[in-house]
Amino acid sequence: MRLKIRHKIVSLFIPRLLREIGAWARSFAGGDFSRRISLSARDEMEELADPLNSMSRQIQSRMEESIADKSRLEAVFLSMFDGVMVIDGRGEIVLMNQTLKEFLQVDSTVTGKKPLEVIRNIDIQELAERVLISHSRLESREITLLFPEERVLLAHATPVLRAGAIDGAVLVFHDITQLRQLEKVRQDFVANVSHELRTPVSTIRGYAETLLEGALEDKAHAREFLRIIYDDAERLTKLINDLLDLSRIESGKMKLALEECSLEAVVDRVLSGMKKEAQKSSVALKKDIPPRLSRIRIDEAAIAQVLFNLAENAVKYNNAGGSVTIAARETDRGVEVSVTDTGIGIPQEDIPRIFERFYRVDKARSRDLGGTGLGLAIVKHILQAHHGDITAESKMGSGSTFRFTLSKVL
Repeated sequence: MRLKIRHKIVSLFIPRLLREIGAWARSFAGGDFSRRISLSARDEMEELADPLNSMSRQIQSRMEESIADKSRLEAVFLSMFDGVMVIDGRGEIVLMNQTLKEFLQVDSTVTGKKPLEVIRNIDIQELAERVLISHSRLESREITLLFPEERVLLAHATPVLRAGAIDGAVLVFHDITQLRQLEKVRQDFVANVSHELRTPVSTIRGYAETLLEGALEDKAHAREFLRIIYDDAERLTKLINDLLDLSRIESGKMKLALEECSLEAVVDRVLSGMKKEAQKSSVALKKDIPPRLSRIRIDEAAIAQVLFNLAENAVKYNNAGGSVTIAARETDRGVEVSVTDTGIGIPQEDIPRIFERFYRVDKARSRDLGGTGLGLAIVKHILQAHHGDITAESKMGSGSTFRFTLSKVL
């Protein structure tokens, strides 16, 4: 009798247990690992429910850890300053971070596509394919992009290995555009310096040899040769001094001695120093400084060099009977200074480059006039050290105006 009652209870309990297990299994299959099998009676059926509940808890814990790890990994990828692309074993994109999308101007969905479908660059596609078939630990390539602007990327590709087989790859892209530009500037600088030094040195050596070979006895020509040697030695000295000044400024070793002073006093000193050269070129020097102009806080010697370089160029590239005017006026930002000439002018296409080292609009005339090609570069760096900048306006045949602003004493 007792056995029959027990069988009857079991027959009533099992369908409810099966329904409970079925509901648990459906939740489990749907990704909900938080559901547990609950039993109202504690008997041998609990031996089945307890392991299932324990398995559910373990899987839920591991899934939560996996999701957290994935979120952290994606956060790292997406916030990296370098571009990152992850591809699977078929060479299809799994992940591309925002930095790389900005590098490559990608705004479409990339997941599941080949690199070439997203980025019209065969080098990136070849790098991805090579790392998947080569079994190499690292593949590197320098990639040049031309759109939307020229950019140079250094790409490193590393395979992802699983059980000894390649399961995908990670490609990391470093933007080395600025580095390559700096290398080019350095190479151009060395080439320009070598060229600029070679010309006067060759001239000095050539005329010195001529004098030593007997021309020294020819009084009429000897004096002319010595004058040429002297002029080129002066040019060489000026070039070396400009190079030293530029190096000191760009290296940050130039320490500004800021002090309160009158701009008009600095202008007067510059105009006085330029008077002889202006008279020789038949160019009039003028100033337009309003009375009671605010005093300024500057390194007086450095700003005097800025004004001297600008005034010297304005005189050199002027016409006989022309003029050079140094003017000033007060603005909300400070004291605006301008140097205006009535000279030959600068072509519009050259204006963006005139502050580059060794850039000359008229190379032949510049060298004939003793220019080193460094004056405006020095001007720009001195003004940047004063937290200012300089602009140029010009019209061919009508002259040029250079403007910059200095901080006034409040």
